Amino acid sequence: MSSLDLSRYQQPKPGKKPAGPAEEGSSLSEKLSDTLSKDIAFFDKKFGQAQKEAFYSELGLLLSSGIDIKTALEIIEDQMKVKKHREIIVQIKDDIISGNAVWEAIHKHPKTFSVYEYQSIRIGEESGKLPEVLMELGKFYTSAIKLRRQVISTLTYPVVVLVMSVLIVQFMLSFVVPMFSDIFKHTGADLPATTQLLIKVSAKSGLIFYSLLFLVIAGMLFHKTQQHKTWFRKYTAALFLKIPVINELIRKIYLARFCQSMKLLLGSKVLLIDALDLVKNMIGYYPIEFALDSVRKDVYAGKQLHESLSEHTIFPKKLVSLIKVSEEVNAPELIFDKLNQQYSEEIEHQQAVIGKVVEPLFLVILGGLVGFILVAMYTPLFKMSSGLDGM
Repeated sequence: MSSLDLSRYQQPKPGKKPAGPAEEGSSLSEKLSDTLSKDIAFFDKKFGQAQKEAFYSELGLLLSSGIDIKTALEIIEDQMKVKKHREIIVQIKDDIISGNAVWEAIHKHPKTFSVYEYQSIRIGEESGKLPEVLMELGKFYTSAIKLRRQVISTLTYPVVVLVMSVLIVQFMLSFVVPMFSDIFKHTGADLPATTQLLIKVSAKSGLIFYSLLFLVIAGMLFHKTQQHKTWFRKYTAALFLKIPVINELIRKIYLARFCQSMKLLLGSKVLLIDALDLVKNMIGYYPIEFALDSVRKDVYAGKQLHESLSEHTIFPKKLVSLIKVSEEVNAPELIFDKLNQQYSEEIEHQQAVIGKVVEPLFLVILGGLVGFILVAMYTPLFKMSSGLDGM
């Protein structure tokens, strides 16, 4: 979604006819930009986090500026480059004009908007804080996008190096090692155990490579089909929580999302039980979802939030202690906001450290693999050369 252009919605001066499409005209560069935008949009049909960030931020900004909801949605609609996205906004606008509340219009698109979103908007309408809630939703998706980009940037380098390592090793096993193997066969020299092992592996390198490729593709397909099932989410989460360093990073990412969501809902004066239920349904992380299900029941039975959270190891002691303080001073949204900021800063620092450690580590691994192959191949040649020199 591009930046807002309010000039198109200004009233024309008296006696002056509004410029029509033919009179406006656009430069070659503008036409080219529009064409590229359409081409890029063709590959991005989903109304995802980036679109939601812009939608909520801009709608909240327009409403807080005194613009009515119909005009605000028309302005946003005109900024949409993707037809599918524009149709969603048009449907929402038409439903609101027909007498539906904003949250009801949003609720009619369950595949696009989550329970968390339309319930937050409903609370904003009922409390008279719709612009504020919309802007907070925009900030939520801004933070979510930032975290996702940080994770992707951290993983990109290791994945690229790993793929390159596999391809380089496969090339050497398929082409370099067989060349040396032919030389060794003609000489009839005794080969070290490592060289013999490498030649045997080289003979089956094709089978190994394609088997590995099959396993990777099968794993991706398995993940795609099972990723939303409870058993899969439970065991994959448990597995990642056992990996040193990575486990803390993952936990902090979802704790930051938990704190930000609680800050938004409690700041909108949502009941604590309802807030816990909404966060449980949108957090997307099984250990926290499972814990919040139990926490919600405990709070409903009269237990304080910090007491129930302390019974689940996914929540750190520091978080529990600060929530206890917030309950004593009756300012939970402020504490959750501070916790969200703190976790976000820790995530950035930890990802930077992981990146600095992982990059040289993968280079060492790649160099070690290539070096092992070269040493295993050249050692017999050096021995043969030494034997010839001694004759």
